[in-house]
Order: sequence, then structure tokens, then C-alpha cells
Amino acid sequence: MRWFPIILLLASLTGHAHAEIYRWVDEQGRVHFSQRPQPGSEVVVVKPQVIERDAQTRQSEENLRRIMEVRQGERDEEKALRLEQRKRQQLECDRMGKQLAQFDRRMYWYEEDASGKKVEVDTRRVQERRAEIQAMIRERC
Repeated sequence: MRWFPIILLLASLTGHAHAEIYRWVDEQGRVHFSQRPQPGSEVVVVKPQVIERDAQTRQSEENLRRIMEVRQGERDEEKALRLEQRKRQQLECDRMGKQLAQFDRRMYWYEEDASGKKVEVDTRRVQERRAEIQAMIRERC
């Protein structure tokens, strides 16, 4: 709030940019223009030119605006897709990390054979599976 009076003061000091242009003719008959008045010079009034665009130009601008909106929508979709892919990748990495942690906690590994009986898994196979999971974590995470 303390900046408000300063901003108000600066805004009041800035006015419309106003520059007068003077025209005069020298002894050789050449026409000159300047921002400083010369003896015998006259003020030239310069009015800003308003450019009205035709229907074709307006249509082209509208088409360009629509194209830009579509492109922005595509970029937003791609960004959302990348974000979703990162989330899925993070979930997969977390799942593999939990699997790897199980190797450190368990002493014995079992799997069911064809008859449904629990059979102890060979230590070499457990270590191979652990190495596979570590390699996938290094590669994907």
C-alpha cells in the first residue's frame, strides 16, 4: 500500500507524448521538417492513421488464432500424457523397489509345483531374479 502514492504520482506526471512538427522552406526552395520551430515555419498536424482490416485479413487472423489454440491444446495434452507416464514409471519403480527389499528380508523362497506342493527355490535362481530386478531398476528408474 505504501507504493500506491508513488505510483499515483508517477502516473500523473506521465502525460500523452506530445511532439509538434514544424515545416519550412529554405532559400533554395527545399522543404524541411523539424521538432524545433524555425523562422517562417508552420506547425504540421499529424493525425494517427487508423488502419481498417478487410474481411479476408480478419478471417486469416481468426484462422491463425484457432490454429494457435489447437496447438496449445495439443501441447497441453502431450504434457498431461508425459506426466501420466512419469507417474506410472514411478509406481513401477516403487513396486520393483519393494520386490528388491523382500529379497533382503526373506531367508527362504518357495513356489508351488504342479501338484500344489510348496518347494524351496534354489538360491541361484533367487539371486538371478534379484539381479534382474536390480538391472530393471537401473535401466528404468
